[in-house]
Amino acid sequence: MPEKKDLSRVLPREHSIVEKVFRTSLSTYILSSIGTSAAGLVDAAFIGNFLGVDAVAAYGMAWPLIMIFGMIGSILGGGSRNLYSNLAGHGKTGEANRVFTVAFLSGIAMAAVTVAVVIPFRSGISAALGASGDHKTLRPLIEQYLTAVVLGLPFDAMARILTVYMVMDSDRSRAVMAAAFAAATDIVGDALAVFVFRGGMFALGFSTAVSQLVCFAVLCTHFRRKNRMLRFSFRGIVKELSRIGRIIYSGAPAGTARIAGAIGGILVNHIIAASASSACIAAFSVHKSSASLVSAAYYGVADTVWTLASIYYGEEDRRALDRLQRTAFRIGLYLTGFTALAMLLLSRPLAAFYLGGKDAGALVLGEEAVRLSALSLPLYLLVYLFCDYLMGVQRLHAANFYNLILEFNAHVPTVWLMVTLMGGRGAWFATPVTMLIMIADSLIYIRHCGTGKGFHNKRLLLPKNFGTIPDKELNISADTMMEVVGMSHLAGLFCRENGIGAKKSNALALCIEEIGSRIIEHGFRDGRAHAIDIRILVKDDELILRIRDDCRPFNLPEQYELSRKDQDDPGKNAGIRMVMQSCRDIQYLSTMSTNNLIIHI
Repeated sequence: MPEKKDLSRVLPREHSIVEKVFRTSLSTYILSSIGTSAAGLVDAAFIGNFLGVDAVAAYGMAWPLIMIFGMIGSILGGGSRNLYSNLAGHGKTGEANRVFTVAFLSGIAMAAVTVAVVIPFRSGISAALGASGDHKTLRPLIEQYLTAVVLGLPFDAMARILTVYMVMDSDRSRAVMAAAFAAATDIVGDALAVFVFRGGMFALGFSTAVSQLVCFAVLCTHFRRKNRMLRFSFRGIVKELSRIGRIIYSGAPAGTARIAGAIGGILVNHIIAASASSACIAAFSVHKSSASLVSAAYYGVADTVWTLASIYYGEEDRRALDRLQRTAFRIGLYLTGFTALAMLLLSRPLAAFYLGGKDAGALVLGEEAVRLSALSLPLYLLVYLFCDYLMGVQRLHAANFYNLILEFNAHVPTVWLMVTLMGGRGAWFATPVTMLIMIADSLIYIRHCGTGKGFHNKRLLLPKNFGTIPDKELNISADTMMEVVGMSHLAGLFCRENGIGAKKSNALALCIEEIGSRIIEHGFRDGRAHAIDIRILVKDDELILRIRDDCRPFNLPEQYELSRKDQDDPGKNAGIRMVMQSCRDIQYLSTMSTNNLIIHI
């Protein structure tokens, strides 16, 4: 009889779906992020080419507040996503949908309050952003832009929350389509504002607000789908409002990053404004805008890690977390490296895209600022990967503290030091220096807070008692019926080695063969490559079987209920009935374009 370590080598494709799900989720994030961030990109381009350097400087000063605007949807979307997936994974779909409803309504309320505050106090806010003293002339431009763009905030908050759930509810194409429609709307709107209505900063900001409305409207069409899991649930909603604290706590690291980034951005504005010209301020705006333009290359990888790590952490799946880290690091370096090279080659056209070609001095500074953004991309990747992984494995206090250091404690002093030494140019040279400081902090944290022996174990940052011991776990994969039968055989050997009785062992084999054959029969016919990943755990004298596949939705409990109602053919779906009757509990969740069955035997 082979040892378990031999069993784990029989089918080396264990967790084969991890990389595929990662790639799918990342591509969705990048495409939707490009469309979502197009508003800022398009506005910056039109401002630089048609409204002048002062308008670019004003736009750059307004950027910290724009970050705070996005915080509402980011906190509520990210925080509620973790809670939703946990509840749905335990079969509590009604409760999960009430969490989504609470987050959505809270987003509307918070955005409305923000609008009510910003518009009356826009003059004082503009001064606080840095439009004072020698740069007081920039204040009217900032006021105009903020007054218009804040009108779209409620739609932006709701759209950000819904976008998170589109991926969770296996409707990633909707998020991409919404972003594309929003980008197209903003481009057309800005063109009309400049060429037809001859408008200024207010007109461009209003165009952005309309694009956010369009994005939200397209996302709402998701609720016309019949096979969706996401629904509004208002039953007992008053009681569920108590969850808002937990939602905000779970999403707090994202909020901390935005708040600290906004406050840090305001201080940086004042540092630069005190010792630099409008050309330097405009070039620094180009530095931030160019980094934002390609931010999906590193934010996308990091946010995908956050989502998947939270799922695998909940399953206590150490191997999947390890595979996720390796996949994210490899793909992320390729992605940011290629993007950085493209930015270096196109640094002058990019600077001209934002600044126009009228101010030669500002253009030279802008080109240098773009190059520093490009060189910083791989460093951004490592920093945000670490931060979002912390959130995924529920180290929320550490993530909050790390974000605070990143956006404020490290960045602001570094900018001050570099500007003191180099003048206004030091502002963008401070970016890679800050990132290197944060990478050093990450390594120190892993060394002192990681568990296990060696860096490869410590970097997972998991509790000592996480998961099960290797002898009590088996991970195998298959993509043919022959391999499914092989899975069943390996599962039998695994059960006998762990002293599992014949009744439970036979029930496990039945589940693997019957469900595996159904998946192949119904899901492998589209001509694409698919796989079935199986994880078997022995825990407290109980067998736990997790089956994950990347095929079209197949809800086994729902199919069982339909078969029970079929009185015409009692023998139909006999295999499904036998599976359901042999299990203590079975839960189904369709998320991230995968089917997930958790079976307790």
